[in-house]
Amino acid sequence: MKNMNGINILILIIILLLCGCSRDEAISTDSSGKKAPTTEQVLLNSQINLSQQGRTTAVIEADYIEKRFGEKNTYAKVITAHFYDSTGAETSWLVADSGEVAELNNQLEVWGNVHVTTKDSIKLDTESLKWDQSKNKVVTDDYVEIHTKTNIVRGYGFESDRTLKEFTIKRQVSGQFEKLPKDSI
Repeated sequence: MKNMNGINILILIIILLLCGCSRDEAISTDSSGKKAPTTEQVLLNSQINLSQQGRTTAVIEADYIEKRFGEKNTYAKVITAHFYDSTGAETSWLVADSGEVAELNNQLEVWGNVHVTTKDSIKLDTESLKWDQSKNKVVTDDYVEIHTKTNIVRGYGFESDRTLKEFTIKRQVSGQFEKLPKDSI
């Protein structure tokens, strides 16, 4: 009987060893159960430079930058971005809570307390904004409020060049206007 107990203990130890030596790797998942990307690199208090044909078009500074394995975008938190024209002069700057840079096509998308100010003192406030460098367009579907030196324009859906001088608000447009050009009436 002692011999049977010894064999049972030996079999139990072998089973435990085999289970413990499994080759399965732990897979992290997001809240929906999909496989979540793992972090490749984290940078603190760093910047990303975007360029087009060798000229700097934007410098994006962030408190936290994260690159994930298998993803083409770089994520950032607490963002300040500076935008430059073809001569290298700063044309505008942006602050936002977080965002991502699509490195392949130099697109920047930001969200959370987004504020843009141009060198001409035009101010844009919204909750999300996307800058498409190839089209030189700034767009959002969210509510926007634009302040110029004399006017305030509000509405939903926005498209503009990056100077914010020529823009379209798509729906529910309202505002306060002090001076209207004669040719716009």
